[in-house]
Parts: sequence; structure tokens; C-alpha cells
Amino acid sequence: MISVQEIPAAKLQPEPGELAARLQTKRDVTVAGVQEAQAALEKAICCRFCWIKAPILRPAENTLDFGFGAFFSKDLTKNLDGCAEAFLFAVTLGLGVDRLLLRLAQVSQARHFITDALASALAEAACDQAEARIKGALSCKPRFSPGYGDLPLEMQKPLLNRLEARQRLGITLTQNLLMVPTKSITAIMGIYHENRHS
Repeated sequence: MISVQEIPAAKLQPEPGELAARLQTKRDVTVAGVQEAQAALEKAICCRFCWIKAPILRPAENTLDFGFGAFFSKDLTKNLDGCAEAFLFAVTLGLGVDRLLLRLAQVSQARHFITDALASALAEAACDQAEARIKGALSCKPRFSPGYGDLPLEMQKPLLNRLEARQRLGITLTQNLLMVPTKSITAIMGIYHENRHS
């Protein structure tokens, strides 16, 4: 069963290191305009996430199947070592953020850059919160997303379909396999079982 939850925009705070990396600056440097950008984003964000638990099948060496097709990935296979099940999930900040960024791109490149960087950092923060809610007290592996390492980006479409992300979160894919809304993340998170260890 697919579950859906919301995260209030006011509850999202960027991790300082993540934000500094996105802004291409040092962690302890204060960038003018960030507070203004965060206030604007709080009005635009409609953050939601959905998830499902799936068994992990291993039809061949370094090949994994979560119920929507088999995919070859040495990196994900290593990440999921010792796991028999995984959480599949998707998180989005919503289309309002894309509309805000489109307006800013036409008004101020500087404001657009700062807001875009902050939105990306907030998407990661949303993913962190979603992960914490999904796993609860369970022990899980670090999340792993399509396009990371050798996991093909082509996995994005069947993963989103399995999550019914279009209907539940409004997430669609472009022909280049980029998600819309752009500040969206999909991930796979392996679950440790009490009697198994990696």
C-alpha cells in the first residue's frame, strides 16, 4: 500500500554544508538574500512524499528487481547487501517552486541563483525528513537514487510508476528523464532485518 504524507514548508531547514555547497561558498559565509529567498520559498512550497515497501529480488549477479523490472547495478547491489526488503519513495517541493524560479529567472539572475540553490538544499532536507518518518525505528541503509553511481537513470520511469507519483504527488518525467517539479527526489532505502547484518 502506497502511503502519502505532507511536510510543512516551515519545518524545512537546509543543512548548512549542503546549502554552502549549492551556493558555491564556504560553510560559515553569510550570503545576502538567503532569508528573503527562504521566505519566498515557504510561500511556494507544497512538500509531499509517498512510499511503499518492496521485496528485493536478485535474479542475477549485480541485478535487482523491486517488482517493476530488473536493473543491473553493482553499486546498488553493494548498498543493499544484507537487505531482503527496501523502501521506495519520492519527495517533491511542488510546482509552486518551479513557478517561483521561472519568475525570478526573468527578474534577477542573482535572486534566481540563490533561490534555486536554497530550494535544492530544502529538497534534500525534505528527503531527510521523509526518510526519518518512513523508516521510524528500523535500521536502514543510506538512500540511493537513480542516476547515482552505476544505477541507470532509466529506472526513474518505472520507479515513479510503481509509486503512482504522478497521481499522488504530481511528478512527471521529461523525455530526458528529468522530473517535474524539478525539486523532486526518488530513492531506494534498504531495510536491515533483525537477524541479518551486512
